[in-house]
Amino acid sequence: MRTIGFDGGHSIYELGPAQDVVLFFECVKAYAEHDHPETDWSLLTDRLYRRYLRREELRPALGLMMQVQEIFALKPAKSAIEWNPNMLGDLQKSWLSSDQATLADVFERYFERFEKACNSAESFFESFSIYQPVRVVISDTPGFMRDKNKPLAEYDALEGKPFWLQ
Repeated sequence: MRTIGFDGGHSIYELGPAQDVVLFFECVKAYAEHDHPETDWSLLTDRLYRRYLRREELRPALGLMMQVQEIFALKPAKSAIEWNPNMLGDLQKSWLSSDQATLADVFERYFERFEKACNSAESFFESFSIYQPVRVVISDTPGFMRDKNKPLAEYDALEGKPFWLQ
């Protein structure tokens, strides 16, 4: 099982298996991007999902993530997601809990850890004048080592699947 997390500054904040993270972004697309087309969600649905956040994008992305959390708080978890019973209760397959009241509760860890990754990136920059971008990464050691030194230009040029899903 490949574990995925948010990387920012000097820390990786684990989220869970790749399919959980894909589900989170699918929910962002369905309930934020699709239901609220007046807002540009691309900082989350493209920059964060597929690439990385530039330093000047951190605060706007945090604001969007807070909006997603508010939207998810209005969505009952039982009806918003078609839960696969074969995955529930098996930590090798999913870290999510279907018995939560809302999507905000289901993905609470994601919101908290995204904020921590952004704060860590800012703190690292303030301490060392080096920006370590916030991005979604493979958090287990072999996968992270494979991707940690990829030039940001490779992320910028990426089309299709993000590196953390390859």
